[in-house]
Amino acid sequence: MPTPVSALLHAATMVCSGVFVLVRSSFILEYTPSVLLTILWLGGLTTLVSGLIAVVTNDIKRVIALSTMSQLAMMMLAIGSSAYDLAIYHLYCHAFFKALLFMSAGSIIHSYMSETQDMRKYGGLLEYLPFSYTTMVIASLSLMAIPGLTGYYSKDIIIESLYGTYTVSGYIMYYIATASATLTAIYSLRVLYLTFYNVPRGNKYTYSFVHESNHMAIPMTILALYSIFLGYARDNVTFHLVMGLPNTNSFIETEYTLPAIFKLLPLILGLGLSLTLVYIYEFSYKISKSSIYTYFNQRIYYDQLLNNLVLRSALKFAGALNTYVDNGLLKVLGNTGISRALSYLPILLIINLLYLFIF
Repeated sequence: MPTPVSALLHAATMVCSGVFVLVRSSFILEYTPSVLLTILWLGGLTTLVSGLIAVVTNDIKRVIALSTMSQLAMMMLAIGSSAYDLAIYHLYCHAFFKALLFMSAGSIIHSYMSETQDMRKYGGLLEYLPFSYTTMVIASLSLMAIPGLTGYYSKDIIIESLYGTYTVSGYIMYYIATASATLTAIYSLRVLYLTFYNVPRGNKYTYSFVHESNHMAIPMTILALYSIFLGYARDNVTFHLVMGLPNTNSFIETEYTLPAIFKLLPLILGLGLSLTLVYIYEFSYKISKSSIYTYFNQRIYYDQLLNNLVLRSALKFAGALNTYVDNGLLKVLGNTGISRALSYLPILLIINLLYLFIF
């Protein structure tokens, strides 16, 4: 799939539908606390698992797609804690820096002669693609929720509001969301390192063709500006006045009652561990693939489970239906059987009449 299409789907169209429908269903959800709790826990598990998978994924577009999954789950966390306005706020803030990430990745992939998406084959592209590097850094820092950029205002308020619900599930989800935010910082910096800072991994002939995508420069510039400045409008985050959402101003209470350490924890862990990752890559990197690495690299074996437990049994059932119904019962009682009966009925009558007369 071309990356501008990915940018449209992952940043706007596909992301909007599920979150928007749930937000518009807020009047129903508010009367079903068990469903809200299910959404909350499902969002927490999804954001954590998708972050863990992204950290060990080598396909640049797949990493960004898993990042979309993680941020969607953050919106689900907001919905599960009845902060619908924050979910919509993060939805439209996320759209800009995620679209920019995809278009920057597309610029890198397109510039490569073989158009490979494997980050292990990049490296040293900082000198060749300065504009794509700049836009990708802006988008990545916004995704990492660095203070002052768009992603910080919309993402951190959701994480803080989880703690600000002052419930057991809220506390647990706060720590899970903080872990997910830390993983986001790690895989974002990993993408930047393997693509731009690492030693070149390709051959000289391939690097001689690397070039900027000039036709994407204008939309990428606009998205970069939004990724920096859009979050400043957070004073107007109370969307219930505009969209008719329930009056859930819990984030105001969170803003003034939360201890400073809980506000700073995602930032401290994210920056600390992501810089540690760079140190490991630079000075003490050893190839050692553990079973945990394999488990998450193979996407928690979800494809294998789906194939073996769902698709195989469905195919077997479909084969049995084809044998016994389509080519069995329906051939006897269906249109084929009836047409054959009508064709051979006169002959059977004649044979029976002859049998009667002769014997």
